[in-house]
Amino acid sequence: MDWSYPAGAGEEGIYEIGRRLAERLGRFPHATAFIHDPREMLRVTRRVESTSKTGALLVGFQTSKKFDIQGSRYQELVAANTRVTVYGTGRPEVVIAGVNYCKLEPDTRRLENQWFLVSDAPLPIAFVSWELGDPASFGLGGAADEGKCFVGFVSDDADVVAELIGELTGVSGSSAGEVDSKELPPQAVSVSETAAPHEAATERLPHTDVLADSIVVAVGALTPAQSGAARGAVVVPVGLGDSDPALHLAMAVAKAEARSLVLVERSGEGLFSSPYADMRGDDDMRPRQDALFGAAIARREGRAATASAIDAATTLGVSAGGWFPTAAGGDGLRVALAKFDGALLVVPSETRRPSIGERIRGMTIDKLQRLGVPVLVAD
Repeated sequence: MDWSYPAGAGEEGIYEIGRRLAERLGRFPHATAFIHDPREMLRVTRRVESTSKTGALLVGFQTSKKFDIQGSRYQELVAANTRVTVYGTGRPEVVIAGVNYCKLEPDTRRLENQWFLVSDAPLPIAFVSWELGDPASFGLGGAADEGKCFVGFVSDDADVVAELIGELTGVSGSSAGEVDSKELPPQAVSVSETAAPHEAATERLPHTDVLADSIVVAVGALTPAQSGAARGAVVVPVGLGDSDPALHLAMAVAKAEARSLVLVERSGEGLFSSPYADMRGDDDMRPRQDALFGAAIARREGRAATASAIDAATTLGVSAGGWFPTAAGGDGLRVALAKFDGALLVVPSETRRPSIGERIRGMTIDKLQRLGVPVLVAD
């Protein structure tokens, strides 16, 4: 695909990158977009570096001078059997044994000229940013310098990582060609074999009414202990990973304690504009930031499983609705708790051992426990 940043586009250009990527994958990529935040960007890059040992690590420094400043850290990575390839204009003053260097021609829009880190092991992870602003200052100074602006994304989607590695190893002059498909995670080898989430869901899920019935049965089999939480709603993230056990537990608690239920539909997180972006005031069938949506809107927005969950809650006598988060991960749950009088958070068991992408998005037990409400894990 074309990874070059759209000519003349501002921050909104990242959504065009997302559209191209979705077209390439045949599905929505799992990625979290960001706009200039130097501290957070640096924190993410350090996290990627620290967890990328033993695999292939492709790093964009923009210029060789920036690599010279940070070269010592990469000596340590090479010593840990990490295959490092660095991209930048110019030539480094010091050659580090084991680091492949790809010398680039200056460019302000091409992927390889940007600030990025892409790693395939031990888990796939990518941080990619494009520098916007004055072309004359591109790659000069620090990320926090006045006038600097970056936009990009973080992704632990194996297919996204595979696409990035394929693109970067094909760059003319790159010596990263040793990274091939047999070195990638098995699930990242063939993008074409990966079904679109909505297509896969259509194949795996039964008819919506049957799915709602199965949820009712699963919830009915649970006898949750009293939560002891203050009065208020139960909030549960859905739509990402294996969230069914958390959904069932949250619904069982809501039923047993006469609470309302808020389903935070995390499939709305990504490289595309918010589901609220094109809302018209006269369109009653569009989701709203300040209100929960029902089963009809969930179906219209392509969230059949969430629609079934809302239907199942109705059958059980639980008042429930969905909401697309306006921020990623833990920040999105914080907003939901505040907006909808949340008093209890129920999360999937994978929160105990989250992926690096989920850790970056704040979906760890310790961070969720700081949201000010009790947290139940659906083990």
